[in-house]
Amino acid sequence: MIKLVAFDLDGTLLDTAQDFFLAVNTLRDRYGIEKADFNEVRSRVSEGAISLASYAMGIDNKKVSKEELIEDGQLIADKDLELFRLELLDIYKKCSIQNTSIFEGIDLVLSSLNNRKMRWGIVTNKPKFFAEDIVEATLGIYKPAFLICPDDTGKRKPCPDGLELACKKTNTLPEESIYIGDHSIDIIAGKAAGMKTVAAAYGYVPIGENVKDWQANFVASSPKEILNFI
Repeated sequence: MIKLVAFDLDGTLLDTAQDFFLAVNTLRDRYGIEKADFNEVRSRVSEGAISLASYAMGIDNKKVSKEELIEDGQLIADKDLELFRLELLDIYKKCSIQNTSIFEGIDLVLSSLNNRKMRWGIVTNKPKFFAEDIVEATLGIYKPAFLICPDDTGKRKPCPDGLELACKKTNTLPEESIYIGDHSIDIIAGKAAGMKTVAAAYGYVPIGENVKDWQANFVASSPKEILNFI
């Protein structure tokens, strides 16, 4: 019997792509670069600020230079990219709740979980500096039991530490839990934690990827379908 449902944040509970699109275009405008492609930005949101900054400034962060830089466990090949990443995050902080909203149907999912008195919460790679205000503004009325960020464990997904902490906080076994996310790292983390997994196909799936290849226990093409699996 399922007792705990954990969600990723961006692309799973919240549609944050418009605010990231605004931030990316603001950064590009500063440097005289033409406007970004929305679909490209949307597909990169769940990959984090490094991917977004790399796209925004046309830097290939997969090329390894002599002076390597490590940030959040990822390799940055160009030190300029780190500066652009920080600049992008500074811009995003100022517009992070401007256009962000919950996905259509998420309200029904969360209300149903609350009515059933099932524990639910959020495990995200978003730094707490950003996540706390955004969650409070958009999801606070649904009263999540926890918000776990890399700040809490020192590690990011696909490491399962955040999900394991969620189980500990709620005194729940992994086999009684579900993790829902829109990126392959979410499914990897959920499996590593011993949870059942749901791929949010309606979210920010990277261009060229097929969610079925992630081998989650269930694929939800809309938020309402999450309830079918639960």
